[in-house]
Amino acid sequence: MKIWVIDFETFFADDFTLRKMTTEAFIRDPRFEAHLLGVRDPQGKLFYVTQPDLPAFFVSVDWSQAAIVAHHVQFDGLILAHHYGVRPALWLDTLSMARQVLGNHVSVALGSLTRHYGLQDKTVPYDLFKGRRFCNLTPEIIHLLGEGCLVDVELTWRIFQELMKSFPREELRIVDMTVRMFTEPTLVGDTALLQRVQHDEWSRKADLLNELQVTKTMLQSADQFTVLLEREGVEVEWKETAKGRTQAIAKTDDFMKGLLDHENQRVADLAAARLDVRSTIDETRAGRLAGMAARGPLCVYLQYSGAHTTRWSGGDKVNFQNLGRGSDLRKAISAPEGWLLAVSDLSQIECRTLAWLAGQQNVLDAFAQGRDLYCEFGSQLYQREITKADKVERFISKTVVLGAGYGIGRRKFQAYLRAKGTVLADDECERIIRAYRAYHNHIVAYWGKCDWLLQQIIQGSELDFGPFKVRDRRVYLPNGGWINYETLFWDAQERSYFRKGRNGLSRYWGGVLTENLTQALARVVMSQAMLRVQALGHRLVMTTHDEGVWLVKDDENAEAAYEAIEAELKRTPSWAPGLPLDADGGLSKIYNK
Repeated sequence: MKIWVIDFETFFADDFTLRKMTTEAFIRDPRFEAHLLGVRDPQGKLFYVTQPDLPAFFVSVDWSQAAIVAHHVQFDGLILAHHYGVRPALWLDTLSMARQVLGNHVSVALGSLTRHYGLQDKTVPYDLFKGRRFCNLTPEIIHLLGEGCLVDVELTWRIFQELMKSFPREELRIVDMTVRMFTEPTLVGDTALLQRVQHDEWSRKADLLNELQVTKTMLQSADQFTVLLEREGVEVEWKETAKGRTQAIAKTDDFMKGLLDHENQRVADLAAARLDVRSTIDETRAGRLAGMAARGPLCVYLQYSGAHTTRWSGGDKVNFQNLGRGSDLRKAISAPEGWLLAVSDLSQIECRTLAWLAGQQNVLDAFAQGRDLYCEFGSQLYQREITKADKVERFISKTVVLGAGYGIGRRKFQAYLRAKGTVLADDECERIIRAYRAYHNHIVAYWGKCDWLLQQIIQGSELDFGPFKVRDRRVYLPNGGWINYETLFWDAQERSYFRKGRNGLSRYWGGVLTENLTQALARVVMSQAMLRVQALGHRLVMTTHDEGVWLVKDDENAEAAYEAIEAELKRTPSWAPGLPLDADGGLSKIYNK
């Protein structure tokens, strides 16, 4: 396949910039204008094409036989697809590839990568064309802009060559799928419903503030919230941070969590209201989705290998990864005319994968035989038969089965239940956690094995660990990718392992590594199923961890198409004999599984 490398230079200004706008909004905005395109053709020739000649250039190339490389190809790719109708055979993105190869704990901006690989710096003279339309650029500025752009093109090509030395080949198609969700959007957004969600959130929060007789600022400001608590007789706890001493009132602080269950109901209400008001994700996302829907189909932006475990993460200020099931945000997303959404997810994939890794045979047998694992464990927990009719007991059993596999203790389990509206005493939560660990003894033993593995990783040992291969402070996965642990270290003073990420230090022990390995392996199960479904001719339009959304034609063959998709999700990989998989979903016009 012929490989082209490209880089667009576009109009931008103080009030029209990616720093203030999403990528999608910037490119689809009426103010958008491409100044020129830097190109490296398959023969290695470098040249740039200015705005007037772009349409003719794009028509002159058979893009159906071409692969396009760019750095942050969602940006250049949406320009190509939206403004010029260019859709190549394969999208290749050095930004995505670098996250896998170098890790997401470092910057993978083009400038950072050039320094990493010892290449020359970028030279695009942005100050010379900021706020200036193409018609106002002098020939000299256009030349400088073009020459600087070609430097970036050559840098991207050389970085691509370096990344290809180790990047797993099967993942190239996964990168391409990820990019096409954004550059070739199909999903339709219900603008009116999205705007209603946004307004409902505003109204609900306004009613909450009125009921408590406080302002938004009182709740959001740490100092003013402290005053509110002190008026109720609460002595606020403080903590030391990298920025100095501050109140322990973040949502993750134990003090703040305790306030949610305070004996003074007003204190509990104020704490809950602070967390509620400070969380603007639904109203902000609904507004951005509404704006996007008004401009065209929904561009689903996901960051390939955005998470440490190589899973996807959300991006472009609109996170499609955590749309609540049954929420109006999901209901506002639908298939285009003549199509249906085939929505299917890998049922309890982390629980199944963890049991398989640890050799927890009683759990594997229950899954393989289609038995209700939650009722079975509930019967052990309560020493009587638990059925689906025992809703509270089964819910508690399900919560601990799905949530305690990575070593959480009584406090976190209790807090999670409380957040879901179920309050249990300390000793009862302790009993449940002990019962889980007794029934899942092989999983508990696996935490210990992972404690040992942490030491081996730091020492640079080379070994096989179940389906994983460990070497060079990396844990390699069955798809050829890996989890990067080069920043993992042992702190003798703290007597604990830590890993340095972009957001600071994370404490590590066997349970955390167990979670990393399980989630990474579940991701491989899902991505390899995606490749098989793609081979059937079905296009992936969205994914959220263990769930995929594909387009199928709305005709008499739709059910058969869905069954074929589900069969691939249920297929046990050759590298995981004995891993019982299952999938659940169906066909729908709207995204509302």
